[in-house]
Amino acid sequence: MIKKAYVDTPSGQIHYYYGGPADQTPIIFMHQNVSGAKTYLPTLTQLAEKHHCIALDLPGFGGSFDPPEFDSISRLQEYTLEFIDALGIQEFHTFGNHTGAAMAAEMASLYPDRVKTCMMMGATLLTEEQAVPFRETFSGSVGPSHDAAYLKITWDYIYKLGGNLDLDNMNDELSAALRAWKVRGMIYRCVWDYRFDLFIQGIKCPTLLICAPDDVLYIGHQNTAAALPHAKVVDVRGTNFEPYFDPDGVSRGIIEFLADSGFA
Repeated sequence: MIKKAYVDTPSGQIHYYYGGPADQTPIIFMHQNVSGAKTYLPTLTQLAEKHHCIALDLPGFGGSFDPPEFDSISRLQEYTLEFIDALGIQEFHTFGNHTGAAMAAEMASLYPDRVKTCMMMGATLLTEEQAVPFRETFSGSVGPSHDAAYLKITWDYIYKLGGNLDLDNMNDELSAALRAWKVRGMIYRCVWDYRFDLFIQGIKCPTLLICAPDDVLYIGHQNTAAALPHAKVVDVRGTNFEPYFDPDGVSRGIIEFLADSGFA
């Protein structure tokens, strides 16, 4: 059973989901921009049979506190480390999706004694030329308006990213995006300038790169695989919502990778 809880951190209260054997090294799941921790539930349900799983709502998302204005993804990483410390966790695995993947890499680079493995879905390694359309397409967010136009704009945004494949998921992702409209803009203003290229150079632990070929950041996934030739690379299904649409493939990829890395 996957349960929900809150923990107090120095910066504010964090909401999270958790499950699985507590005597195992936990996997810390960090979600992508727009989504929330709920997007991981189908995958967590399968993984928790073997592994201790913790998925947090990043600050500004879901049930977590609203952060002050920030201009670096590193600030979200710092909040996440506060969350991990508040739970009394010393060693852990990182799993991040899109923006969360960048955070996973930063943690693995900065805290090699604590991060046992680094798992990234839709890693964000892009050339300056490749980053141009991302800056244009994913830039800011639309907030509440009296004519409610922001509802349709946000719906269309998620629908085109793959939400059209399942209306239940579409509804969850829409709710998550509407709740997080302020922080979404903060992230998009800084994520494409994030020095992910520098952080991946510092990753020394076993690394998994996992992504769907129709994910918008598959090119970043491929670039990261080329930069990290010793990483395990796995393709799954599910457009930009792989943990929801392909929990079998994602959980299997994680289980096999951790077993190969000595964490059966």
